[in-house]
Amino acid sequence: MRSPTLGDGKGIPEEFVSAVMQVLLGEKNYSVHGDYSAPSLKPVVARIYPLFILLYAIPTALGLTLNVMIIVYISKYKLYRDVTHAFLVNLAVCHCVQSAFVLPITLMVMIIQNWVFGQFMCFFLPLLQVSAFVVVFMSGTVAPECMQFNNISLLCPRT
Repeated sequence: MRSPTLGDGKGIPEEFVSAVMQVLLGEKNYSVHGDYSAPSLKPVVARIYPLFILLYAIPTALGLTLNVMIIVYISKYKLYRDVTHAFLVNLAVCHCVQSAFVLPITLMVMIIQNWVFGQFMCFFLPLLQVSAFVVVFMSGTVAPECMQFNNISLLCPRT
């Protein structure tokens, strides 16, 4: 017996074909579970979502607290006049934005099965998430410069 192909339409459930046609025609996608205009929890994480929230809350709180402390310290001692410290303040502000916005929204994307943040955030969130890579990369480039500035250069020892 020959297995059915996609071309003849045999073996494909009618609900699947109907859902695909709704998406292709631009209609709202209401599945068996109901209306997706309100947040609905993914069944996979329904039992363990408090653990996800806890594991995201810890770095969010630490990220905000420690980066605000860096900004306060550099501002208190007026170290921002140095280019390196001004750059570190810039990185700390970027980390604060990521801790306050990107981490909670990314958590919601992980535990909720539909997008409830609107069209703007649909395009803006990946931009914010990519900035995390840029911040880590820039932190890695400023670290050797800081070490060389303090005469503790490990990368380029003196001869």
